[in-house]
Amino acid sequence: MPSLISLRAFDAAARLGSFKDAAGELSVSPTAVSHHIRGLEQALDVQLFVRETRAVHLTETGRRLSERLASAFTEIADALSEVHATEHELTVTTTPAFAALWLVPRMEAFHAAHPDIRLRLETGTVPVDLARDRRIDLAIRYGVDEGPLLACALPPERIGLYGAPNMVAALGGRLNGATILSTEWEQPGLPPITPEAWIAAASADDKPELRQFEQEHHVAQCAIAGQGLALISNLLAGDLVARGLLTPFRPDIQLRGLSYSVLCLPERVRVRKIARFICWLEASYE
Repeated sequence: MPSLISLRAFDAAARLGSFKDAAGELSVSPTAVSHHIRGLEQALDVQLFVRETRAVHLTETGRRLSERLASAFTEIADALSEVHATEHELTVTTTPAFAALWLVPRMEAFHAAHPDIRLRLETGTVPVDLARDRRIDLAIRYGVDEGPLLACALPPERIGLYGAPNMVAALGGRLNGATILSTEWEQPGLPPITPEAWIAAASADDKPELRQFEQEHHVAQCAIAGQGLALISNLLAGDLVARGLLTPFRPDIQLRGLSYSVLCLPERVRVRKIARFICWLEASYE
């Protein structure tokens, strides 16, 4: 196999029609370009250029080689570009609620800390096989422990009632006439966290209306709109409370929730972009 340097010199000279211009592109001398091309011709035992006093022209053999090399170098450039993009793009899959209520509001902070990493989100409640789907770098899942895939476990959340500030003030700590909005878990096997459990913990005799939704961020949006009290975690409600859209109802009554787990293939957990994201996630988690 001829050297890559000689092939690059030939490709540049063939494209530009000049040893001098090829030398300028490659930042070497015209003599060096001529030397590399002469060596390539000797290695292949063919003539690639017709050399005239002030110009060079490809032979038919040179033209055919030039076409194949142009295609090959384009593929190499595309492959390198893809590798570079992949190294600087982090794909995370998580639940719709965690993405909408916790991760998305903090993405600007992540980009400010790591401007060289582009964060790409995929959401869903169906588990992803990280060993088969290599597009995914990390999975953040609720209430699961995947053994060797567990990169870190975040602290457990606490479940309480949250509502629009004017509604919470009007209720005055009582649930009479109120509606509790909760989530019906799609993922099988998770222990239910029900409005009845919160009411029992509060030792309340009130009988509020109960409504269920499939996603926690839908519950949160309904609460913001004043349609009831959302039974959600302090983690997912945190940003909405900080912005004054929700406020805790009876913050002294909270149920213990589960934890979010960060999953990653063991051999990739030390990859630079993945390690940086995990470190930032742990530092930002509340």
